[in-house]
Amino acid sequence: MLKNVHINKAGFVLILLLLQVHVLSQDQSLAPKTTAFFDSLDTRIEGLQLQIPRLKQSHDISLFNVQRELDMALFIKAYEEYVVEEELFKARDLVESRIERAEFRKDPYSVDFYKGYKDKVYNQIKYQRMHYQVLFEKEKNFRKEFNAVTKDETVEAYTRGLKMISLALKYAEENNFAEAAKGLRNYAVFCEAKLFDLQSPYDLNELTQNEKNFEKVFLPLIESDTIATIKEAEKLVGYCIQYADFLKTPLTREYFEQQRMAVVTAISDVLDKQGTGSGIKELTDQALLARLDSLNPRGVYKWHESVIVISEFTPTSGFENVKKGEAILNADNVLAAYLKKNKLCKSTEDLKFGYSYIIPYKSSNKTSSFIYHPDLQKWQYIACYTLINNPGYTREIIRYMLPILFEDESQLKAE
Repeated sequence: MLKNVHINKAGFVLILLLLQVHVLSQDQSLAPKTTAFFDSLDTRIEGLQLQIPRLKQSHDISLFNVQRELDMALFIKAYEEYVVEEELFKARDLVESRIERAEFRKDPYSVDFYKGYKDKVYNQIKYQRMHYQVLFEKEKNFRKEFNAVTKDETVEAYTRGLKMISLALKYAEENNFAEAAKGLRNYAVFCEAKLFDLQSPYDLNELTQNEKNFEKVFLPLIESDTIATIKEAEKLVGYCIQYADFLKTPLTREYFEQQRMAVVTAISDVLDKQGTGSGIKELTDQALLARLDSLNPRGVYKWHESVIVISEFTPTSGFENVKKGEAILNADNVLAAYLKKNKLCKSTEDLKFGYSYIIPYKSSNKTSSFIYHPDLQKWQYIACYTLINNPGYTREIIRYMLPILFEDESQLKAE
């Protein structure tokens, strides 16, 4: 059970659906209906639907009443489903449309029936607003309800918790509660991590306590010679980050981000062993196949013994050679940021970039140094670096970059 959950005030969120709300406890008819209720309703609907053909065939006078009862049962089901999903304004619109239809048919019995639901839905809208208002007032209110929902520490409990959070997140987003939404997303990713923890052979609590525990499980995965096993390590790191972020465990996000780099290196090493043929796309979805006649995913990659930077920029000059120079300067900044972020250099000021050039795109027997990215309204380029600092440093850092291939490498020439 989460006895020590701490919530940031800035990201504090307020949610509750599956437990009965304080205000709703005053009138249980306003509470969301149970599965048993819907099962019983479905049985009733099915029975009424079976009667309709026989009554029509025999021109039975009771057909009108049975048809009306069926319409009301179908209405109740749709209405209560909206309530369960907290789509109360859709429920309101449904009620008002049914009232209008009943008044048009001059059916006073149906008008009174649907008007009863009109009062009900407006009360539910009011109580929903009051409910979230109360929970926003005190941080402990949310913590209490969240712990109550997930106290069993089971897959079912965290599935309920995730459902509860998703409904609260919808309410927060619809009402522009930005900080509440931010906090709810943190709880959502934590629930996802807990579900992974409960349904996998891994113990995230143990793995996030110290490096020894983590490496005992992690290292055999990345030392595998199969991509699938290494990808399992990548997934494990991702869930450890979610778990560690939420519970502030001894091992932090920074540590696990470094392990992500180890995953990249392991994938790169396996691909090197297996060769860099045309089947690379099937080996892993992260080993990208760059096509010369289309836009490529931006990033920093390994290309044989060189480094490739794919990015976009806005040139200030219309002269081709000047634009190439500007692209190289932009690529320098992208590459430096990548190396610093992944702790592959102490300071970007220590970096010295050797010979670099722009690889041209080819399309319809034409070549171009740049290709326009309409969504970003910028020009994309592919920059190649043959040397960074020195040959030894270059060989070391490319181990932390995913490999990339070009569609027709024989036509790539340095300009």
